[in-house]
Parts: sequence; structure tokens; C-alpha cells
Amino acid sequence: MKAKDATSFTLAHQLMTFTHKRMKISYKHFLTLLCGACYLFSPALFANTLHFKGIEDLSEQEIGYIVFKQLCQEMGLKVDIELLPANRAERAVSAGLAAGEIMRIYSYGENNDQVVRVPTPYYALKTTAFALANNDEARDLLYKLEQANVGIVRGVKHTMRYMEESKQVMQVMSTQQLIELLRMKRIDFAITSYVDGMQFLNKNLITDIQPMQPNLANHNLYIYLNKRYASLVPMFDDKIKQLHLSGKLDLMIRAAEDQVMNFD
Repeated sequence: MKAKDATSFTLAHQLMTFTHKRMKISYKHFLTLLCGACYLFSPALFANTLHFKGIEDLSEQEIGYIVFKQLCQEMGLKVDIELLPANRAERAVSAGLAAGEIMRIYSYGENNDQVVRVPTPYYALKTTAFALANNDEARDLLYKLEQANVGIVRGVKHTMRYMEESKQVMQVMSTQQLIELLRMKRIDFAITSYVDGMQFLNKNLITDIQPMQPNLANHNLYIYLNKRYASLVPMFDDKIKQLHLSGKLDLMIRAAEDQVMNFD
């Protein structure tokens, strides 16, 4: 065989080998997508009840409970939701004992490799410091949290950073315990979400505690799924986007907020 012909043959063989490998990769990729799609739209998935967790005794989670259930109804998914202490909810989802959590901030997914995030948020919260209305030093102390004693609810991610940023931190199990610490002057600030704090104050007709401005932080809230249920991510994401564009999501949220916050 001439050198030119041998070179042409070698190049043709390499091209065929490369094309064959690419086809194998594409075929495997196609099968992966097909299997995921089959699972996603499996009749069993829609027939069975999916178990989700949320955090108990927090107002935004109660709002999320209502909105999340409506999202699932829109998709034809049967779900039940159990509200637990934050750490217990996280452990259950990480261990695969639940399909996911209904509502967590962005950093939750960065620190938990057993879950996947639905990319589009469906609610948001404001981290707010609450103080006694007659605490004249609270305004200045808000900008010097490293000198303040604060209280947070254990396991609630959007307040965990203040464990390092504050002089002393007391962790409790509920908003009620936070407010009790504040009224006993054992802490300077009770740090929780604005909605959660105001819901508790309004419900209990408490007027001697007030939210401080500005808010400490703003956080979008996302649905998280255990990795076993990752195929549900695009389904949730598309539905959230669809409801947002139609304006229906805003209506669902406002109705849920009214239900949780209205005590007339």
C-alpha cells in the first residue's frame, strides 16, 4: 500500500472509531435520559404518596406547607408533609426517609450533598432582629452584633451565621422560647424571619417587642429533594415558573399568608 493510501486509511479508521465512540456515549446518554423520563412519568410515582418534611413552629414554613401542597396538586402528585424540628427534618431527608424538604435557603444545598435543589425559588424570607421596644441601645447594637447577645431557633439555616458573628448565642426550640428570653432580658435580639416574628407577636397581642430595621438579610426559599428523587426537579421547576408567569403563584402565596397571619 502506498504511503498516501496508508495515511488515508489510518485517518478514515480513526474517524470511524471516534464516531463509533461518540455514538456509544450518545446512546448511553439517551438511555439515561429515557430511564429518567420513564421514572418521572411512571404511573407508580403519581399513584404513591410522597413524604416531605418541613420545620415546625415557623410561620414561613406554615405558609410553605399550604403553597407546596397546592403546587403538588397542580402536578397531580400525592404528598404528605410532616413538620419537625429543623435538624430532624434534615436528617430524615439526608437518610432518604423522605422525598425532600418543602422550603430551605440556598446554602442548605451547598452543605448537604444528599439533596438537590429545585432551581427556581417559590418564596422568600427576611432575617430580622426583634428587640424590646424600650431598649434604647438596640438601634446602635444592631450594627455591632459582635457585642450583642442573641437568640435563634436551633437548626434554622438562615440564622446559623449569627453563632459566629455575635458575642453570645442561645439556641432554643421555638419562637415562643425566643420571645420569652427577650422579655426576660437574657438576650438583646431574637433573630428569626420577619413573618415568623410578626405572626407570633400579633397572635399573642405583644406590643412591647418590635422588629428592627434594616433587616439583617434576605433569602430566597427553595424546594429540596433527596437525590433518589432528582428526576422530579424539572417537573417542580417548570410548574413554579408556569405559575409565576401566570400570576397564580402570587395569589396562592397571598392567600396562604392571609391564612397564617390573620387572627381575627
